[in-house]
Amino acid sequence: MVSSSEERRRSDQGTAKRVPFVVEPDTPSVQVTVTDSAFREVAHAMGTIDTTLPSGIYRIEQRLGGAVESRFVEVGTEPFTEHLALPDMPTATPVEGTPTTREDHRAAAVRWSTGSTHGGGPPTLMVLIRNLRRGWQLDPFSLEVADEGGRPVDGGAGGWEPAGGQGWSAWSGELPPGGYRLRTRRKPADGLPLAQALHVLDGWTTLVFVSNGPQGPQPQFASIQMVPHGVGWQPAERTLDLAMEAALSGLRQGIDLVSTRQLLGLLDAKNVNPFLGIIGAHALLLHPTPDLGRIAGLLERLVHHAPAQPDIAALCTLLDEPVPPVASPPMLAASCRLLVRADSADPGILQDGSAAESVAEHMVGRGVWTTWLEQENRPGIAARGGLVPPALREAGMARRPRFAEPVDRVQRYVREIASVEDKSVDDVLRTMEPKDLSRRTGMPHRAVDRAIGELRRSQGDDPQGSPGV
Repeated sequence: MVSSSEERRRSDQGTAKRVPFVVEPDTPSVQVTVTDSAFREVAHAMGTIDTTLPSGIYRIEQRLGGAVESRFVEVGTEPFTEHLALPDMPTATPVEGTPTTREDHRAAAVRWSTGSTHGGGPPTLMVLIRNLRRGWQLDPFSLEVADEGGRPVDGGAGGWEPAGGQGWSAWSGELPPGGYRLRTRRKPADGLPLAQALHVLDGWTTLVFVSNGPQGPQPQFASIQMVPHGVGWQPAERTLDLAMEAALSGLRQGIDLVSTRQLLGLLDAKNVNPFLGIIGAHALLLHPTPDLGRIAGLLERLVHHAPAQPDIAALCTLLDEPVPPVASPPMLAASCRLLVRADSADPGILQDGSAAESVAEHMVGRGVWTTWLEQENRPGIAARGGLVPPALREAGMARRPRFAEPVDRVQRYVREIASVEDKSVDDVLRTMEPKDLSRRTGMPHRAVDRAIGELRRSQGDDPQGSPGV
C-alpha cells in the first residue's frame, strides 16, 4: 500500500517543472542509467540520453564492458547537459582513448600486421602480447603458435620480436589458411596445458591482441580481428574497436552490452573485418528476441567471403540449410557450442575424427574463446593435436588426463540422473534420446554414442540395473 506522503511526493514530481536533460557518453556502446535521490531509475539507454527531468539530485552511471563509473549531478531550472568521458576499461587492443593504450604498442601493431617477424612476405597471422600496466614482468617468448596437429610453427623464441623495455612482444608470419592454436610455451603453474583455437582465412590477416598480467599472458582475454591481407591494423577505427570490446565483454558475461547503432556497425563492417560480423551476429543472439532474418542476410554475405570459416559455419547451423562437416575448431566458444548442438541433432556436423570434434570433447570454460585441455603427447598422437584418440584410449595405451574423459563425463551424468530419479541406468537410457544427452552434457554425438554403448554393456553384466551403477 502506498502511503499518502508517497502519493503527494509522486504528485509533486508529476506537476514539477521539467527541464531538458541530456547525457552524451563518449561512445554509443556505453550503457547509461540515471537514478533520482531515492535511487529509483528515471532514464536508461545505450548511448545518449535525451529526456526531461524535474530539478533535483541525480546519479549518472555508465557501463562499458566490465567497467562501471558513476557520478552525482544537480539539475536546476536550466537545461542540463553532461558529457561523459570514456570509462577506464582495459583493452587488449591498444584502442585510442582507453587507459591501456600506448603509442609504441599501436606502432608495433601497425608494423607487425604488415611485416613478418618469422619468414617473409605479408603475414596472415599476428600475435601481439602487451603489458597493460607498467612494471609487470613480460616474458617475450611465453606464447607459442602451433598448427592444428600441435606442431609449433612459430620458429621458437627466434621467431618472436621482443621490444626490450617497451612492454610488448610480437610474432607474425605467413601461414597457410586453416586452423591453428595458441598456447603457453612452458608448462603452466597449475599443470593444465590449455590451448586456444585460431583460424587463418584466405585473403585476410588474423590479428590477436593478448594482454599480459601479473602472472603472465592472458590469451583467454584476447581481442581478435581480421584485416585484408597486406593492409594491416588500422588504429583510426576507434568506434568499431570499442564496439568490439563491448561485444566481447557481453559474450563473456552472457548479456547484451552493445547498442543497436554499434551493433549495426559491426554487422555492416563485414567487408572490412569478417570477424566483426561474426562477433556482431553472436551479440545479436544475446538479444531477448534475436533477429534471425538479419543474421541470415549477414551470413549469406559472410559465406561468400569465407565459406570454410568454422565460426561462420557454426552460425549457419541456426538456419534451415545444410552445413558441410566442420573439421577445424571455431575461435569462439559460443560457436563451438552451436556446433555441438547441431551435431547432436544431425550427427556429422562435427566431422568424425576431426580436430573440431576432439576440441569440443575437451573444452573448458575459460572466457569467450574456444579453449581446451591438451592431453599428454604420445608417439602417433601428434596428428590428433595431442588429444587422445578413442582407439588408443579404449586400448589403455594412453595415460588418463587429470580431467575426466568425455565418455566418463557422459556416463557420470547418466548415473547421477539415475540416482536422483531413483531409476536404473537402463531406464534412463531408454527414456533419454542421445541428442538430448548430447545437448545436456555438451558432448559431440560420438562421445555420447560411446558412453551409451559402454553403459549398456555394463548393464548386461548387471541384470538388476540398480541405480548409480
